[in-house]
Amino acid sequence: MEIERSGQHELSAEEQAHLEKLRHLVESALADGKVSETETQAIRALIHADHQVTPEELQTIRSTMKAMLGDATLEYDWS
Repeated sequence: MEIERSGQHELSAEEQAHLEKLRHLVESALADGKVSETETQAIRALIHADHQVTPEELQTIRSTMKAMLGDATLEYDWS
């Protein structure tokens, strides 16, 4: 089984647009410093839309969270 790692191929315009949409969705979800169940479901739906989760998607979420929150702890708002 071949495992494809980030950086092994150039991202297509479609993949880049998808990651940009994901970044905006994560930024919107974290704007208030909390993430709701609805926001979490929306992020999951976007990354699972093609039935796979890529390293680039995970890196986009991680880097966006770091940029938005710094060292602060993410709060969950499940009410």
